[in-house]
Amino acid sequence: MKASIIILIAMIWGGLQFGTGGALGAGLLAFIAYIFLSKKNPAPEQDSETSASGNHSRLPPAPGNTQVNIAPISLEQRVLQLEQSLAALQDEMQQLKAQNSSQISPVFEAGSTPVSAAPPAESSLPASRQEITPEISTAPLSLEINDTSVAMPSETSTADIAAALNTLSQQTASNLTITGESQDSADLSSTEPPSAAATPSPQAAPSRPAPPPPLQPAEPDWLSVQLSKAFQMGKDWLLGGNTVVRVGILILFFGLAFLLKFAADNSMLPVEFRFAGTAIGAIVLLVIGWRLRDKRREYALIMQGGGVGVLYLTAFTALKFAVIPAGFALAFLVLVGVFSAILAIKQDARSLAVMGITGGFLAPILTSTGHGSHIALFSYFALLNAGIFAMAWYKTWRPLNLLGFVFTFGIATSWGALKYKPELLASTEPFLILFFLFYVGIALLYALRQQVALKSYVDGTLIFGTPLAAFGLQAALVHDIEFALAGSAVVLSAFYLSIAQFLRAKKRDELRLLFEALLALGVLFATLAIPLAFDARTTAASWAVEAAAIIWVSLRQQRLRSLCCALALQIIAGIAFFNHSGPLADNALAILNSGYIGGLMLALSGFFSAYLMQKEAALAWFKPGKIISPLLAAWGLLWWTGAGLNEIWQFIIHTEQSSAIALFATFSALLASLACKKWQWPLLRLPALVLFPVLALISMPVLATHLHPLAGWGLLAWPLSLPLALYLLWRHEDSDQQALPILHTAGIWLTSILIAAELAWLISKAAPEGVWRTTAWPIICAAVLWLLAGYGSKIRWPIARFPQTYFIAGAAPLAAGLLLWALFALGSDGNPDPLPYLPLLNPLDIALGSGVVALLAWKRKLLSLQLLDLSKWTAPVLLTLGFLWLNAELLRVFHHFGNEAYSLTTLIDSLRIQAVFALFWSGISALAIIALKRFAREESYASVATRHALRGLLLVLWAWLLAANFSDGSLLNVRYLPLLNLLELAQLAVLGALYLAWRDFKSASADAELPNWLAYAALATLFIWFNGALLRGLHHLLAFPFSLLEALHSSNLQQILMLAWGLFSLAALQFAKRDSMLRLLAIACAPVMLVMWLWTFYANLSQAGSRWPLINPLDLIQIGIFALLALWLYRVDKLRGGLPVQWLKIGTGATLFVWLNGVLLRTLHHWGDVPYQLGPLLQSTMVQASLSIFWTVLAFGLMLYATRKTDRSLWFSGAALLVIVVGKLFMLDLSRISGIERIISFIGVGVLLLIIGYLSPLPPKKEEP
Repeated sequence: MKASIIILIAMIWGGLQFGTGGALGAGLLAFIAYIFLSKKNPAPEQDSETSASGNHSRLPPAPGNTQVNIAPISLEQRVLQLEQSLAALQDEMQQLKAQNSSQISPVFEAGSTPVSAAPPAESSLPASRQEITPEISTAPLSLEINDTSVAMPSETSTADIAAALNTLSQQTASNLTITGESQDSADLSSTEPPSAAATPSPQAAPSRPAPPPPLQPAEPDWLSVQLSKAFQMGKDWLLGGNTVVRVGILILFFGLAFLLKFAADNSMLPVEFRFAGTAIGAIVLLVIGWRLRDKRREYALIMQGGGVGVLYLTAFTALKFAVIPAGFALAFLVLVGVFSAILAIKQDARSLAVMGITGGFLAPILTSTGHGSHIALFSYFALLNAGIFAMAWYKTWRPLNLLGFVFTFGIATSWGALKYKPELLASTEPFLILFFLFYVGIALLYALRQQVALKSYVDGTLIFGTPLAAFGLQAALVHDIEFALAGSAVVLSAFYLSIAQFLRAKKRDELRLLFEALLALGVLFATLAIPLAFDARTTAASWAVEAAAIIWVSLRQQRLRSLCCALALQIIAGIAFFNHSGPLADNALAILNSGYIGGLMLALSGFFSAYLMQKEAALAWFKPGKIISPLLAAWGLLWWTGAGLNEIWQFIIHTEQSSAIALFATFSALLASLACKKWQWPLLRLPALVLFPVLALISMPVLATHLHPLAGWGLLAWPLSLPLALYLLWRHEDSDQQALPILHTAGIWLTSILIAAELAWLISKAAPEGVWRTTAWPIICAAVLWLLAGYGSKIRWPIARFPQTYFIAGAAPLAAGLLLWALFALGSDGNPDPLPYLPLLNPLDIALGSGVVALLAWKRKLLSLQLLDLSKWTAPVLLTLGFLWLNAELLRVFHHFGNEAYSLTTLIDSLRIQAVFALFWSGISALAIIALKRFAREESYASVATRHALRGLLLVLWAWLLAANFSDGSLLNVRYLPLLNLLELAQLAVLGALYLAWRDFKSASADAELPNWLAYAALATLFIWFNGALLRGLHHLLAFPFSLLEALHSSNLQQILMLAWGLFSLAALQFAKRDSMLRLLAIACAPVMLVMWLWTFYANLSQAGSRWPLINPLDLIQIGIFALLALWLYRVDKLRGGLPVQWLKIGTGATLFVWLNGVLLRTLHHWGDVPYQLGPLLQSTMVQASLSIFWTVLAFGLMLYATRKTDRSLWFSGAALLVIVVGKLFMLDLSRISGIERIISFIGVGVLLLIIGYLSPLPPKKEEP
């Protein structure tokens, strides 16, 4: 029955998706899948006696009603489980009775008569039934006996089991009805089992009736029997005998099934019927939900919500597909929304109300055509809001109120942004007022109805959101009417103050929070009316002063709310002032203008408020003042700075602004320092302390524009500002000791940079050309380092006071800057105009040399003061700097004396220069290796660093050696000689240096063993160099193209390379004498062997070769490669053994198969005049026939050999080849034919499978020993 259902479902799905053919194919696939799955999990065998008889004994019906609820399994298994569970319980009770002679009292009764426990009778089940272990559900077993319910849990005690058996024994005449998943009923007949003797006991036990007879399964119905027989016959037919033949027959049936046409598109119902059916289904959901509203409320509400949602979705989809007009859709959606709201109120279901209101608001949006009336839209929204107001009168559904608020004002805002025009004010303003009143009333209703709960009775979203949203929309409506917005603010203020007064007079104690919220809104709108009516700057300045006064009063009277309002008002004043700031009038005076005076008022208000807030009395009452006071001071500083900078930008020319800003910053810091001492306000120390960092920021425009700092007002500003900044640090030296070193460090950097900039300007005036200007920075850095190293420790303040700051934090960045300049100088060609260039004797090299000497002096001073030891870093830095400097010096020599451009591009593009560099550094490396070996007595930092530097240099040379192989060697205008040209001489020099390094490494190593990775790298380097030299020689001597891409198109060059690689690999394998060397070379040759093996595939696919098969260079080289591969595999197997023989057989077979096919195709190409290209070969019938015959002969040989040797794997290989042949015939040969070809291919494959199954059966499996 289960198989029938699965097949039926599969056929239905296949028919809906792919038509009649899909139904047949899906059903057949489901049938095959179920057969194979059932084969893996066979059902338990039936008893022999039962199978032979075919019928089961029946129990006569008895009075009573017994019902057993069992897990949903088949009827036969259910009855079998019941029999086996009863037998097992009887056996267990018999064992327990034998151990305990006392009588076990029952634990439950059947009906109203008590029953005593008795030993169970001998099981009357057949032996085969008793041996089967049933699969019983762990759910409790419920029995109803004589209208008395008895529950038997899955884990039952011994007494419970005994009592249950006694009860069942006394009720043998009861009628037993089995209910399950299939609701099948069976009449059970009774057989009289043999009685068993009771266990003797001191007291006479009451007589025990016979145990119930075993339950027999009812006879299955005729349809189930016939379906089971048919299913078993299909299974035996598919899996019995020759499976290949029968699969072929199935494929034939598939071919016939594909003859049917798809007709699903022509037989589907019209789209209107589908929408109508969906709507009817939604109505059915609503009806079901309404009918179940009293029995199962949650389920009913879900059903009703689903119905409403489906109706919304149906109407919207039908509108989008133009099934219904927009007007009808709007009316329908409105009706659905009203209907859902009625259902919600009637059932007290908030979710339905939310869904109805959502649909009501979305209805005009979804059905909008863009040409409707806003009056109609807002009138419709007024009706919806009236409904919300009515529901708010009876229900306190806050989400519904918020939803209406969001939709109303959100859609109104969208309409205003897109459609509003000033002429629509008269028709729009009443709706805005109405909506505002609606949601104010809803918020008040919500608060009044929630006051009993004494919590959350003010809806803040509606209380504050409604006036804000309405006032924002009002501002958009009346923005072009003078004083209209100010009047609106006055009206709103009067409105909220009136409501607040009403609440205060009536219910002040109960609604105090609501009263305060409304009072705050009234005060807020009254405050907003002032700036809306007067000038912004005047208002802002007044607010700032007012806020400072309110803060003073609030702190004195300790009024928290007014203090918070004053703080907020001060911030608002600053924002308003900034937003309305603009250019000054043409006749405005510096400092004496409204902009500066207003900013100054804001700044002083902030400072005054911060000063009041930081007093001890204020902090004792208002703890957050400790945080707010610095913030207010920062606020005042912001306005002080902004006002001053604005005056400088307005009244001072651009070139002098930086100097003026420096003076302003210095004056401000000095005032802050004086105020700090006078008023004992520690916070004011901060502007005085940070003067150096501020001056550094101010100097950036000067340095960026290449202006010298002492130009114009700078001659006054910088000489005055820098000493005053240092004086302020001395004045506040009792400040934070952690910050002072940082500030002194900033002073050192700023002073050095400004002096260097001024020196560079002076040098540029004297020598505008050449590299003279760039030497200013290293000269100043070297001078500062020299001064610190020579006289720094003698100056008591500030150098001796802060040695770490000046010698490390201050000098280290200068040293780093000197090194960075050295790197920057690498990009200069060293032109010393007007002087001639001399290597090492030019301004650039002299400045670099002086910097290096200053660095060494500074390093020695640090070591003498025991501040820092840089010995570990000296050698690496100097070696790196020397390497880069020598390379730049060589390139400058090529530039000045060889007319080469001084650029990195020249070095990259000119292989001739690279070769010279390689020769030079190879010689330097060789000399360094020899010197280290002879003169390095101990492993000092210098020797270790030199060895590491040499390794890095040799790594670069090795990389160049590999990259240089891409050149053809034409570096000089002389005749090319192999190995005696500039490129290969340089490569040989690099190889020599690498060899010396290897010898040095080997002699320094403890075990004197070469690491494997280094040996592999050396062999790879030699192999790559060998290929490069070979290609260069072929290019110059035999005119072969020197290009790897050309080599892919030149078969002759490929064959020469393969021959050379083979000889190279053969020499390597024959050269090895020791096993360790042989292992190394064998592994190193593995990539070469792999490439050569893969090349044989490529050559057979792309190269036509010569006319005579097998005795042409291509085939001979491939035969040599095969022999070399065999030798290599032999050596590898001799070394390690355990090669994967099976995979080697597969690889050998595939290689020989491809090569033999290549030989055949090349022969047909030369003797049959078929172009050796993929297209002509595929289109040639002679080639296709030859391949089919050749492959068939190979497959026949394989399968014949496999049959004789009973080799199943080899037979499968031949069968796979036959499958490929068949696939080629029906996929390649028929690829250009359309129509019924797919069906023909299936039928043809089926016939071929029949022939294969008849002529060449699968060899039997070998028996296990």
